Amino acid sequence: MTTMLVDIVSSEEQIFSGEAEYLVAPGYEGELGVYPHHIQLINRLKPGVLRVKLPNHEMHLVFAISGGFLEVQGNKATVLADVVERSDDLDEAKLVEQKKLAEERIKQSGATINEDDAKAYAALELIIAQLKAVEYSNKQARRS
Repeated sequence: MTTMLVDIVSSEEQIFSGEAEYLVAPGYEGELGVYPHHIQLINRLKPGVLRVKLPNHEMHLVFAISGGFLEVQGNKATVLADVVERSDDLDEAKLVEQKKLAEERIKQSGATINEDDAKAYAALELIIAQLKAVEYSNKQARRS
């Protein structure tokens, strides 16, 4: 089995570094699958779910990311994002409540968008990514 090195880094710390069979990242043109010995690539990522398949493990590591960049060079993939959170660390009920609050905030903002509204949209995008990561992890757990 061939593997590649994957590094996942947030603005605050390195979240993961290790061997992987592949990773799937949320690109703006659709999901990007990166396998060992992939061509060189730099791509912008949108908020969403990042999945990493570890060797000899049935389940993926699942992360919610705020967007960022994916760089593939040699046999190494690096994901750089402001916010990276493992799905295991997320509280689904709390996220559902935060999503409701963010949606209400956006509804109240009206037709003009200011800096606070842009922050609210960005927060909502991240919350949705977090909920998708939790959902994916829950599906994996039911299958195994």
